[in-house]
Amino acid sequence: MKRSVKVGMLTLSALTGFFVFTGLSGVKVLPKEAPVELLTNPGFESPALTPLTQGSIHPVGWQTFTSGTTELMTLSVGTARSGNQAVKFVSHGVLNFFQGMFQTLPVTPGDTYQFGVYVKGDPAKPLKGSVTGQLSIEWHDANDNEVGRLWSTPWGASLPATEWTRFEVAGAAPPNSATAHYVIVEKGEGQPVSGCVFFVDDASVVKMSEE
Repeated sequence: MKRSVKVGMLTLSALTGFFVFTGLSGVKVLPKEAPVELLTNPGFESPALTPLTQGSIHPVGWQTFTSGTTELMTLSVGTARSGNQAVKFVSHGVLNFFQGMFQTLPVTPGDTYQFGVYVKGDPAKPLKGSVTGQLSIEWHDANDNEVGRLWSTPWGASLPATEWTRFEVAGAAPPNSATAHYVIVEKGEGQPVSGCVFFVDDASVVKMSEE
């Protein structure tokens, strides 16, 4: 029933646009503007890899972190959802390990922000054990103290390796927030398995439009 209502609204909108175009109405119908992308290098295309720059190359604009283990995150070619590159995460076999990357952006208290990425598994090296990935938005005040955190649904052993799956998290910035860290993290927890792989591409942060 909900689907039918949406179709009807779209049809009405299309007809309205037609009458405006033919001059039968004095009301101008403007297309809804797409949200502005806030991330730097959301598609992980910079720097562009060459045969001489393979290895642990980090995408421009993103900061990385680990729990003390060696970083196993790098740009990768050949498995991108769009463009030429994605980020490849490889798991450690260390209890409770974590590693990830993030961008910090200013926020306006009360405004709602949405953070999303596309994720894909590796058929040859699927996620196993307690290895998972997840998104978070970490709200910080003007002194860089964390004042709140939101988590997406995690992905794990059931992550498809034949198609890209979108994960997202959204929420309103708290009253005392000044910035947000938009985080992609991989975790090992109690039964980690080394060598598991997932790919991330086409990240996005947008401020949600008010209806």
